[in-house]
This record gives sequence, C-alpha cells and structure tokens, in this order.
Amino acid sequence: MDILRTHPMAIIGGILQENPLYVPPDEFLKEIRRRSKDRAAE
Repeated sequence: MDILRTHPMAIIGGILQENPLYVPPDEFLKEIRRRSKDRAAE
C-alpha cells in the first residue's frame, strides 16, 4: 500500500489518473519515521 502512496499518478482502470492515495514525500517520510520509532518502543 505504501508504494501506491508515493506516486502522484496511477493507472486505474487502464487510464492514467491522479492518484487519490498520494502523500507528498515529506509527509510520507514523517509517517515512516514515526512507525519506526513506535516499533522500537514496543
């Protein structure tokens, strides 16, 4: 799922469209770092 979130465009139903799941790189990296910290705390 994360792979889809990193691409601004996606082929949906055979048509190239803006990806509704896209997250800008800065936001995505913050989420990944937060997940890493959460796992380390477990």
